[in-house]
Amino acid sequence: MKSFINFYLIVYFILYYALVFVWVSYRVKKKTGLNPYLFKNSDTPQDFLGVISKFITLVLAIVLLINAFFTDYYKFLMPIWYLEYLTIQLIGFALIHFALTWILIAQIQMGKSWRIGFDKQQNTELKTNGLFKISRNPVFLGMSVSLFGILLIIPNAITLLVFVLGFVSFHVQIRLEEEYLIKTHGDVYLHYCKKTNRWLL
Repeated sequence: MKSFINFYLIVYFILYYALVFVWVSYRVKKKTGLNPYLFKNSDTPQDFLGVISKFITLVLAIVLLINAFFTDYYKFLMPIWYLEYLTIQLIGFALIHFALTWILIAQIQMGKSWRIGFDKQQNTELKTNGLFKISRNPVFLGMSVSLFGILLIIPNAITLLVFVLGFVSFHVQIRLEEEYLIKTHGDVYLHYCKKTNRWLL
């Protein structure tokens, strides 16, 4: 059972990134002709967050591989033993699957406005319907829940670090995007902010 769970997590990880980043980016590029991946190699705060995102992905991939295939080394990840219960794992699995579905729905609702990062040269339509009625940032919310779910499934110091680092970087990215949206949409966005919270409800 444990080996199946470990293997399934790797499959989920690949599927998650294929759907959330590759498929959606391809879909938007095909419709708009624009590259939705807007992180560059410059020395801006946004691009630094892009580096952190890549780091999180790499570290998480390494943790999952160690957990599945190099179990003798798993102890070096400093397991949080008091969270290692089946019930907690099942909650984690429920969260990651719910989060993936939530993210994909939000991305579909964004349509051609979906971007990874933002570019001041590419003005996008402000979305306020669907999941965006209950959260101004449903995609980042879903990603945070995904990382928390992984933490519950394989609790250790590294997955805890990944969750905290991910949540903080998402929050910073949101603040940067808010400055951009205020300049782009003005009072319309400010009115939206009054009706809908940054994270949920």
